[in-house]
Amino acid sequence: MRFFDFFNGTNKKDPAIKTPDTGLTGQEKELREQAAAFLRKYAPRYPGLDYSVKSLAILEDLLNDASGFYGEMTSSQQQKIIEGAGAYLFEVARSNVGGTYYWYQKLNQPILITGQPEFESGILAFNQVRNRLKNGVEDSIPVYFEGYLDCVQQRRSAIII
Repeated sequence: MRFFDFFNGTNKKDPAIKTPDTGLTGQEKELREQAAAFLRKYAPRYPGLDYSVKSLAILEDLLNDASGFYGEMTSSQQQKIIEGAGAYLFEVARSNVGGTYYWYQKLNQPILITGQPEFESGILAFNQVRNRLKNGVEDSIPVYFEGYLDCVQQRRSAIII
């Protein structure tokens, strides 16, 4: 049993069924679409959102601006920004170091696992974006991502929470 399977409570050898039209899993397609929609909405006001690791500083600025009125948003608005910014963060990770999307049952959200089968470094983008919006700069996106990259570079199995 793999590290992630142990913590998730499942033993999924096949992360998901790929759709014949795109070759992507349903979850992968959905996250890519959410990230693209997030870019369409926010890239004009926050230029430089280009899926690079460097662009996470811009995402941090965007979330800093949004955190000022996060508490005034409806739960639907909160969820929309969490999912959009989270999908963007996932796609930065996937496009820079690779990985496979899974559904993390214990937190009811997607997770990106990088390094299989040699190791499994996981990132929980939705969780981190929610924490950043609620807690402020103490939950910095670039710092969080740096911890994830460190695990990947060290080929260490861990879920970065």
